Amino acid sequence: MRIELASVFETGLRNIRLGLLASVALLLVPAVGEANTRASAQANREQRVLVLLNQIRADHNLAPLAASNELRDAARAHSTDMLEHGYFGHDGPNETWAVRIAHYIKAPMTSENIAWGNGSYGTPEGIVSQWMRSASHRAVILTAGLHRVGLGLAFGTYQGKRGAVIATADFAA
Repeated sequence: MRIELASVFETGLRNIRLGLLASVALLLVPAVGEANTRASAQANREQRVLVLLNQIRADHNLAPLAASNELRDAARAHSTDMLEHGYFGHDGPNETWAVRIAHYIKAPMTSENIAWGNGSYGTPEGIVSQWMRSASHRAVILTAGLHRVGLGLAFGTYQGKRGAVIATADFAA
């Protein structure tokens, strides 16, 4: 009898463990799917910014910017850092822009545009529009010697504004 009870008990525990594992898996699957959806939305918005920048460059008879993975990584890291640490600037709390960008790429000429907004100002069109209304940001976009770009958008709450988007565009020759 003891053997049977132990066997029933062990089988019951095994079933409980399997049930718990299945429950945890069901909870995690939506989170993984949501993360994939967020990453896809981020990439789509970054791609839209690139399309808009290249339309502007074409309107000014300039070569299109090529997407750079290294510059994208730098831009995404900077946008995320600004959002997470609550600052807005080219230099971070621990290093200057020049030092930061050098971790990702070596180029004879580099530059950077940043913007943030929410609502229509946080859309790809709103971000690019902000840059084009600023003489210094516009000059970077229209610099003929810059041929590569990496775009990084971070989404969250910034300065108490929910749904904020912080954008970084890192450019290189």
